[in-house]
Amino acid sequence: MSCMMAWVLALAALAGSVVVCQAEHPNHRPQPLPFCADILGALPHEQQQQVRDIHQEWIMFRRIETDMQALLANVRNPPKELEHQHAWKTSMNESEVNARFMTSQMKRQALEEKMKALVTQLRAAGQLAANTAVQELVQCSSGHLNPALYPDRPHLSLMLQYWRRPAVIPYMESLIEACNKQVPSELVVNMDDVDSPADAEAWAELAWRSQGLVVPVLSSNVHEARAINRMAGVARGRVLVLLQDDDTLQPADCSWAPALLKQFEAMPKLGMVGLKGYRRGATAGNKERWSDTFRLFSDPGTGAFFTYPLHVDYAPLAFRRSALRNVGGVDEGMSDRGECGIVGDWEMSVRMWAAGWHVGFMPLLGRGRIDKEEGSTHRPDFVRRCWGRQLDLGRRVYNSRWGTGFNAGIGQFLETLENKIRILNLKTLTKNYTDCPFRKGCDDLVGNPALPAAQAEEFRSVGAPMVDA
Repeated sequence: MSCMMAWVLALAALAGSVVVCQAEHPNHRPQPLPFCADILGALPHEQQQQVRDIHQEWIMFRRIETDMQALLANVRNPPKELEHQHAWKTSMNESEVNARFMTSQMKRQALEEKMKALVTQLRAAGQLAANTAVQELVQCSSGHLNPALYPDRPHLSLMLQYWRRPAVIPYMESLIEACNKQVPSELVVNMDDVDSPADAEAWAELAWRSQGLVVPVLSSNVHEARAINRMAGVARGRVLVLLQDDDTLQPADCSWAPALLKQFEAMPKLGMVGLKGYRRGATAGNKERWSDTFRLFSDPGTGAFFTYPLHVDYAPLAFRRSALRNVGGVDEGMSDRGECGIVGDWEMSVRMWAAGWHVGFMPLLGRGRIDKEEGSTHRPDFVRRCWGRQLDLGRRVYNSRWGTGFNAGIGQFLETLENKIRILNLKTLTKNYTDCPFRKGCDDLVGNPALPAAQAEEFRSVGAPMVDA
């Protein structure tokens, strides 16, 4: 076994442990130490976070400053003992070490002034007792660190579910290089076929060559739902973008990435953004899905073409990492291991809305084919299994949760939600359309207009709930 392969196997083992740990005690909410309640008093949570963030960064820069100061002395006067030579070995020259020392010192001093000003302000406002020491304040505010302040964190995590398509590997190498030039990025790959050692070796080599930008995880045909959750457990970016292994993306320079991150930043409730297709309702009748409907609305804040749909499609598909975890990830109960994840994207879309997040669509990407091979779910030996058998089961799960029952259909919940989303579009976004795209119209911004009789009938399926009680 090569060292690169061993490295990937270790990453795979780590990935499994990460996901398991996140699943333990999901509803446990520890309470702060009782004596910290006296120390913090009436200090608002936002100010507690300010204290934490200032001190968290201060520790980091103080640590770097101390280490670089010692390293600088050893660069100028190299140690003679072999152990000390190893301890202070560095690829930086004296100028680079000194620059890092000076930068960290300057930032540390600025943070000290910032903390003094904040504490003075809090005392003057009566939000901090006069006898509360700064160190006590720090200790009682630091139980939850801010991962966004960790150094070298990617902002964007591309996630690829990979299955026996080696032609995509060199393309993904060029894609992650392009994206990392736009925003700090990583590529997490679920290599879902351990029976293809050549593919595993190729991904391991790329992980090594990319110096960690590519993070492979070895799996054994867990397929879509479980793969997405597994990759999300490994990913460190604030925004996750799910990719397909038979796609190429345009523009090739990844210039879409900053616009996507900007949209998530501008909309704190935005949990999920479709980049492929969307639906405005659970049934037909709206202007939706096709490219001629992609620019009917814009966000007045960012200026980007944007709309709020009911459903968005796999993939590409973007998630706010915290939102995906908040709603429980993709429902792994919708399919067995090795089966396709069809309908999981629509179920997740409605669940995001139900949990209080927003779902968006942005026409940022064009897509091409990596080769002429069919996607794995469209091969003759698998197409009926996915688009027949699993589609039927996925619809039943979807209807059981969001419709009128497992063996029933859609109902009033989905019609009401479709209307609420219609109003959200009309009230908050810039209108670029000539003809109204909603089957419920564009005039009523308060009520729930009736549908045409044939469309309304689709929402009146006989209920078949889990139990009658």
